[in-house]
Amino acid sequence: ILQTFCAMPGRLFDFLPEPYNWLSDPDTAMISCIIPMVWAGMGPGCLIYLAALKGIPNDYYEAADIDGATFIDKILFIVFPTLKALIIINFVGAFINSWYGSTAIVLALTGGSAGTEVAGLHIWKSAFTYLKMGPAAAMAWMLGFMLIGFTVHQLRILSRVEFKTTGKK
Repeated sequence: ILQTFCAMPGRLFDFLPEPYNWLSDPDTAMISCIIPMVWAGMGPGCLIYLAALKGIPNDYYEAADIDGATFIDKILFIVFPTLKALIIINFVGAFINSWYGSTAIVLALTGGSAGTEVAGLHIWKSAFTYLKMGPAAAMAWMLGFMLIGFTVHQLRILSRVEFKTTGKK
């Protein structure tokens, strides 16, 4: 029996279907690259939001209960306004990381094939694969200016937000 089993390599799992090529299919390749980035960034974000949620005084929730607020009302009118600054700051970081940090993951997972070429990877390929350093430098500067412009816009919004301290004085 052992000789028969060893003589048939690959026959043990022939009843299983072929695995789906998530990274080769253009319909699923980009989402297959996005999921690990979201998963990697979720941990620190959740810790920051958890700490901020613990900083909201219970008096706000008790007052909302007395006023007859529902769970959704508490989220919309207590949590979101209190965490508005943190949400904006986290959004700026996530937006910049989506442009800046996605290059390495997409390069490692797909190499830019199957419709997953992002701006940073396009710049990298232009510079180091096709040796077009001038256009690549121009694209990098433009990407940098776009990110700086977006950050300045978000900081203007953030400057209008009122910061409140929580806890006992």
